[in-house]
Amino acid sequence: MSNSASEHKITFTYGKAHAHTVVEVRGDAQEGVGVADKPEQTGKSASSWFKHYRTSGNWGKGASYAPETKPHVLKSGSFKLKTYFYQPATLSQGRSQTGMVGPVPEGMTISNGSMYATMYKSPHNTRAHIVAYKLKNVPNRYIMQKLPWLPWGQFTRLASKIKISPYIKLGHGQAFSATHKYIYAIANDHLLRHSSQSEEIMQISKKDLQIKRIWTFKIWNKSAKDGRYMHNATFLNDNKFVAVYYSSTKHRFEYWKVTRHGDSWQPVEIGATKGEFMRNNSPVQGIAYDKKRAHIYLAFNDYLFKANRDGMVLANGRFHTGREFEGICVNNSHLYAE
Repeated sequence: MSNSASEHKITFTYGKAHAHTVVEVRGDAQEGVGVADKPEQTGKSASSWFKHYRTSGNWGKGASYAPETKPHVLKSGSFKLKTYFYQPATLSQGRSQTGMVGPVPEGMTISNGSMYATMYKSPHNTRAHIVAYKLKNVPNRYIMQKLPWLPWGQFTRLASKIKISPYIKLGHGQAFSATHKYIYAIANDHLLRHSSQSEEIMQISKKDLQIKRIWTFKIWNKSAKDGRYMHNATFLNDNKFVAVYYSSTKHRFEYWKVTRHGDSWQPVEIGATKGEFMRNNSPVQGIAYDKKRAHIYLAFNDYLFKANRDGMVLANGRFHTGREFEGICVNNSHLYAE
């Protein structure tokens, strides 16, 4: 925001190369100011470990890191998860760090028959690659995890079906989702909490996995003294997303709907849940929204929770895997979890 709001033409140069863009500085001081006043709905309190203590099946058992040969089925309450396919930890052959993609996943989404995952060299990075798998091109649920060990000819045939983005700013990668046309990421700093700082929305082309547009937005409860810095969000369409915010001092989870008007983003609180969900403050690992049923899903380390739009918890499941969920999404009324 600025008192001299206007459009500014910016030129970038690198050697003999030139590029141009337009930056719009918006001037509405009330943009992003909302009111957190929704009544708190009944929550559920559980306790989970803070750091994962198991690996996935054969992974890490011995020097070979043997690929999996059987699917997992995880059941708890009304949730039943079954392995769709095993995603490779890295998409590189050999030990060179140059051009490495992986080995840390942080977010995923499924749209129009493709899965998109954010892959980091380290969980502390804010820049990463997006990896896109066309699901019909995955021959079976086991083969992709073998990419680093495959003969070169088989590797290139499979790898040619996978799209990889440039090394781009994605934040922590768990405010990551897709609409019919685009991928969206909120490029946040996951170490910031209770901050009034603005955040960046990256609109990313599905065609070339490059950033097309960037917006900034903020969410304040009445004023900058009570900011809402979002770590987890999911886009419902190209003009709207739902985000979750946790206040440790108020013991409250809030759900905000943020709608774009032109290039401005305006938040409205739609629901709230009383309590902690996780008593040891283990973080939210992903949010998903079922538009058909108006259900919100939250993932924690070993837990899934389902709530209605107002924030009342409807179901929960614990899976005892000792591993973290790394992003969830709803596509065609099915819940997917990484």
